[in-house]
Amino acid sequence: MNPMTDGDGGVGNVPVGGPPRSGAKATPHEAHGAHGAARAPHHDGRPVLRVNGAAADPTALLLSPFDRGFTLADGLFETLRCYGGVPFRLERHLERLHAGAAALGLALPASLERTVAQAVDEARTSGLRDAVLRITVSRGAGAPGVAPPIDAEPTTVVAVHPLPRFAAALYTAGLTAHVATGRRNERAQTAGLKTLAYTDAVAALAEARRAGCDEAIFLDTADHVSEATASNVFLMRDGTLVTPPLSCGVLAGVTRAAVLELVAGTVLPHEESTATLGDLHQASEAFVTSSVREIVPLVQVAGRPIGDGTPGPVTRRLMAEYGELVFRECYGPGGGGARP
Repeated sequence: MNPMTDGDGGVGNVPVGGPPRSGAKATPHEAHGAHGAARAPHHDGRPVLRVNGAAADPTALLLSPFDRGFTLADGLFETLRCYGGVPFRLERHLERLHAGAAALGLALPASLERTVAQAVDEARTSGLRDAVLRITVSRGAGAPGVAPPIDAEPTTVVAVHPLPRFAAALYTAGLTAHVATGRRNERAQTAGLKTLAYTDAVAALAEARRAGCDEAIFLDTADHVSEATASNVFLMRDGTLVTPPLSCGVLAGVTRAAVLELVAGTVLPHEESTATLGDLHQASEAFVTSSVREIVPLVQVAGRPIGDGTPGPVTRRLMAEYGELVFRECYGPGGGGARP
């Protein structure tokens, strides 16, 4: 069974923050399971889609064959998770999208945020409440050649998909990782931007799967740990929680920032600091973070166990605290989400 994608006997997705822990006090998310609001309408599994602001049929031909997002990967995207019909930290994702667009000189439509709200509302009404929201923006259609066209109209695609099924083992057993043969170029023009050019990540993950691993870890050109294929990396080094700094070509992940918020002001030492593969091998525990999978334990790298090869106490605690954070922001007063 692949812990990243296989189901768990029809039980469905594990709760936010990982699966229930034996003997542990129920998280707010778990505790409301039997006493929440009325069930949402049954959803048929079809994604909700808007292209250039208009509702669209996912089976229709919708984009120009000359769109630069298709021909040159000239664009950006954001992926985030909806809980109870509420996108978690949507404003942070939009801020990052605007910053990336400014760096690329790509004009975002003024109506984009309204389009996102319409898509989320439509999905919520149809019963699609625990979902993945993806916002994709390209520079638009243009003539052949690399030079950005002056008068291009950006193409926007906003899609809300059903949440993928994650087996409980993803959170209880953790991930194994291969070290990618390619590198993150921390000096690249687009370093730290969430562009459409994800071929390196696709190739690295395929390489990892061939090696019998679930994930791949990139080093940067100076041999520092950078990030996973679509996740940020954290490790415990000599009692300190460490995550690579943005100078290592790291994406400024929204979940990464949330974890740093959770540990700020606590007694747990933490820092954004360079780390080597040796540090990762010698770490007492490690985990990766992303918007869709949340916090996932990392238990083995390049065939060597991290710590005792099981999810560590700091990881488990942060998984629970992240679940409580999501609950407060998406289901609590003002969150507006349908109770899980």
